[in-house]
Amino acid sequence: RDQDGNTALAVALLHKRGVKTISPIITAAKEQFKHNLGQNVMTGPSVWSSPNLIQDDRDKNAILEAMSEFINGRNLCGRTALLISFECKFSIRTVKFLLE
Repeated sequence: RDQDGNTALAVALLHKRGVKTISPIITAAKEQFKHNLGQNVMTGPSVWSSPNLIQDDRDKNAILEAMSEFINGRNLCGRTALLISFECKFSIRTVKFLLE
């Protein structure tokens, strides 16, 4: 987060960047959440070959929850990335992308 509490996603939106910029940010965040989840599972023969393997629906739910928190995170003024996209009058495509 920056000094105003903005995530990389919010900063990209504040600088009027569209889907081509925010898509890799969201993808990177999701991959990091998967990696972190993989680091927290117990290791064993089935896990050694795929340390970032999503084990079950609980893992999928944990990733969905983390992504929701990332996308809906508020800056110090209480603004979310979605709110910023509305305030900056982004295209419907960009707003729909954030909602997905």
